[in-house]
Amino acid sequence: MNKLIYKILFLIKWKKKIFPVIIQDYNKNKILMLSWINKWNLIESFFFKKTCYWSRSRNKNWRKGEISINIQIIKKIFFDCDIDSYLFYIKYKLNNCHYNLISCYNYNL
Repeated sequence: MNKLIYKILFLIKWKKKIFPVIIQDYNKNKILMLSWINKWNLIESFFFKKTCYWSRSRNKNWRKGEISINIQIIKKIFFDCDIDSYLFYIKYKLNNCHYNLISCYNYNL
């Protein structure tokens, strides 16, 4: 494993249980959804290049596309300056939203 990855994993504030992650379309830059990850989800997502999240309602890991075919392939991972929120650029097969839409962000005020 690359030394940079070790440094990043060392710097992450693991005392915080879950972290927000913004999911964005790799090709169109459209924000698709917001989800949550824990340290194991982050490591799994990084190594397997498929998104793995933490379900707050079910209190367990969930892999996007595990039950459906709506998989998300990670192209790039970014993090903020204090490494406590993340941005995944993804390519996806089908819709990302619970309401069978491409994005969860379809409404404005």
